[in-house]
Amino acid sequence: MGTMAMAIPELEEHDGDHEEIELDIGDPKVHFYPPLHLQRRIWILDILRRENIVELLDVGCGEGQLLSVLAQPAPWLLPPPETTIPSGEAYTYKVDNANLHMQRVVGIDISETDLAFAVKDTQPQSEDASDGFGLPVTRFEKLSIKLFKGGLQTFNEEFVGIDCIVCTEVIEHLPPEILPTLAPMLLGMYNPRRLLITTPSYTFNARFTRPSAPRSQRERQGYPDPTGRTDRIFRHSDHKFEWTVEEFQAWCRETAESWDYELEEMAGVGRPLEDDPWGRDQELGDASLVVSFIRKDHVSQEHRVEKARSVLAALSVTGDAHELLAEHQHIAHSSSGRPAPALAIADKVKAKMEELREAIIPLEQIWFDPAVSTLCGGYIEALIWAVEESELLNVLRAPKEWSIELVGGVTQLPDSLWAEDDPDSSLDLIPDGWIPGQDPDEVYEEEDDDTSSLSTTGADGNVSWSGSQFEEEGHETVWAKDAWDERNAGWGEEAC
Repeated sequence: MGTMAMAIPELEEHDGDHEEIELDIGDPKVHFYPPLHLQRRIWILDILRRENIVELLDVGCGEGQLLSVLAQPAPWLLPPPETTIPSGEAYTYKVDNANLHMQRVVGIDISETDLAFAVKDTQPQSEDASDGFGLPVTRFEKLSIKLFKGGLQTFNEEFVGIDCIVCTEVIEHLPPEILPTLAPMLLGMYNPRRLLITTPSYTFNARFTRPSAPRSQRERQGYPDPTGRTDRIFRHSDHKFEWTVEEFQAWCRETAESWDYELEEMAGVGRPLEDDPWGRDQELGDASLVVSFIRKDHVSQEHRVEKARSVLAALSVTGDAHELLAEHQHIAHSSSGRPAPALAIADKVKAKMEELREAIIPLEQIWFDPAVSTLCGGYIEALIWAVEESELLNVLRAPKEWSIELVGGVTQLPDSLWAEDDPDSSLDLIPDGWIPGQDPDEVYEEEDDDTSSLSTTGADGNVSWSGSQFEEEGHETVWAKDAWDERNAGWGEEAC
């Protein structure tokens, strides 16, 4: 396994066929949308949802970009047992949009600096916390999170048998003596059901320059192999190797065969928005290579462990014991799994709709009121069931959005807007655009703020080129050293 990373032949400088095309356009620009790092994350999250993964180890977790996503609570629980509420299609909601229901998440990295961010971003939120849209967040499932400092060459008993291991934009940073330990440790000793790996495609690097670009230009823009084993020019100064598509696939096949895993998927993510002016899109493929290994269960865990111990002993690679930096316990709400009677839920929904003066309200809007969701015990099916059972409410199942209808509309008159002795009770003082139930002062503030709807905060901030990211603000990629963040970021995804 280690020899493959050490014996990488230099690709041809350029293809002769491409030389015949003379285009005076300079080096091509490359845009990714979504940004490349998000495309990799989406690939991982799609698999986690599809396969109902509840336990995950992130090897090389960096600042916790993936872990912070996994730490977010699901909006509602999985469907309840029939003993709790009746089952049936009438109460089933969004079966095609699976949520993640993580129970255990573990991260490990060699950089304590990066891990400090991961510790902060995965800690439990306060009871009055809200999501990015200002909606209150209620957790209905407990979650355990642990963060370790250490190298993958060191065995950690806590990782044995974990459901899924993720290793994204990590292997290209591993020194030659550490890379051979990856497969025996992760697949042999830990024996996960799935292993997901991503790594940069060296083949794709040619997409950032003209086919006729001289090597001197590419050296100014990239990083000559720091190990000196090849003549290749890498995307990042810390990369120990970058594989072509063929080399990556060969390593994947060899690894799967050696450790009795199947290659569930071996592909790539990250195609530029633009077509290549020289027609190289099919030839150069995707910016990142991805693979999903799935365990063959007819082979015993004991067999893999015995083989892995033998391989690791022969490699004689040691490291310090892992250090536990943080352990977070996210506690589920006390109402979880304990829905109230249907009548109580329906009465609460009706009262909320009358309070809001809404005859029809989106199902999810009323759900994200904690007074409603906790009364349902975290089961959105309990809300649908209660509404269906009520003579005063209806479920409107529109294709795009389900809503709840208050039969007969809102009948309760609003309370007086002013106290009887309030001198400012003239109707002339009501601001334009005021909606019953809204604080008039809020309307005045909105009218005074001329820029409230004209700008965005750029919540994601600047996305640096640190490690195979290829993204800058605006999603434009220019292959140049000065566009890359050269901070020492350990194994983290942002540093690949």
